[in-house]
Amino acid sequence: MNALPCPVFGVRRAVAGIAAAIAAAFMLAPAPAQATMDPDQPVIHGAPFVGSTLTVEIEQGSFSGCGAAAGPDYSIYWTRDGVLSSRQWPNYIVTEEDRGATIAAHLVASQNGCDPVEVSSQETAAISASHRANGFTGRGIFEVLARRTDGNLVLYPRSGNAWEAPRTVGPGWNGFTSVLSPGDFNGDGVNDILARDSSGRLFLYAGTGDGGFFAGRQIGSGWNGFTAIVSPGDFNGDGNNDVLARDSAGTLFLYPGNGNGGWLGRSVAGTGWNVVNQIITPGDFNGDNDVDVLARDTAGNLRLYTGNGSGGWRGSSTIGWGWGGMATIASAGDIDGNGNVDVHAVDGSGRLIAYYGDGDGGWNGSGVIGWGWGGFNAVF
Repeated sequence: MNALPCPVFGVRRAVAGIAAAIAAAFMLAPAPAQATMDPDQPVIHGAPFVGSTLTVEIEQGSFSGCGAAAGPDYSIYWTRDGVLSSRQWPNYIVTEEDRGATIAAHLVASQNGCDPVEVSSQETAAISASHRANGFTGRGIFEVLARRTDGNLVLYPRSGNAWEAPRTVGPGWNGFTSVLSPGDFNGDGVNDILARDSSGRLFLYAGTGDGGFFAGRQIGSGWNGFTAIVSPGDFNGDGNNDVLARDSAGTLFLYPGNGNGGWLGRSVAGTGWNVVNQIITPGDFNGDNDVDVLARDTAGNLRLYTGNGSGGWRGSSTIGWGWGGMATIASAGDIDGNGNVDVHAVDGSGRLIAYYGDGDGGWNGSGVIGWGWGGFNAVF
């Protein structure tokens, strides 16, 4: 996503009309603090793509109501491209109708003797297509697909931070040399699967939104010349999910999705990528609203390649060592539910380990979240 947040925040005195009506509708519990300055602007948390939940951070101590010892008195409403949305505080669920728009949160407060004040957040980046991080069951959370050695594809859904019983998606998936999820690739707001067979044909399996998938349809041929195929999300900032593919010479190509299950013209996204043996696509790993790429080199170092939001790169850095012992490294969103994207890996003993991102291009610890994952030859 190449659109930087637009600074529309600020403080203005509310007048009669919709803002005042909304302000009067919400009265919260008293608090002892009595502010004497304009309220702090709200801050939006959450990724700007379809299926995400946007939340708003406020400082309650900045607000006060009318009368002696009155507590906080405020309300929050949301706008899409500056127009009032019907979705109200506390959360905003991003839907397909929000694609391409920017979202802002507005806080109306009675302060300093009932003088109403309104403050606004920065706008989000333009909303892009549903990312892989939203899972497959319509809950907008971390979920995993895994292919067993017998060819069965199994969905491991989550409820909150706990696993639910696995579901078999279907048999026969060992006929594919590569399987991955691009997120929503056909523009229906639901996450899908891409699969390449041994002859190089690429198939799209459109998601049903409840953990199932429709029959595959071919969307490409000649893909057997690539040694790696991954989907970073919206890499070029046009709102549609894309694919990156590396050939045997180490050239990395960008295949932009057209938002309708097809392609725009490809371009070269980099060279020399044959020095890495695994490419991981976590989405925005460093918190700048542009999707990034992680890659493990032959020495076992894990490197962060920061995207520039328009199909290129800002730079790279090493963010981990000793990853050579991992059989699989992947990323499927926010595992612990704190708003930061994470990475998961299967080690040599079959343990599934979560590596928690800190939202700033680094780490915030790790933990084992599963056992017996050595029987899978693809985890994504």
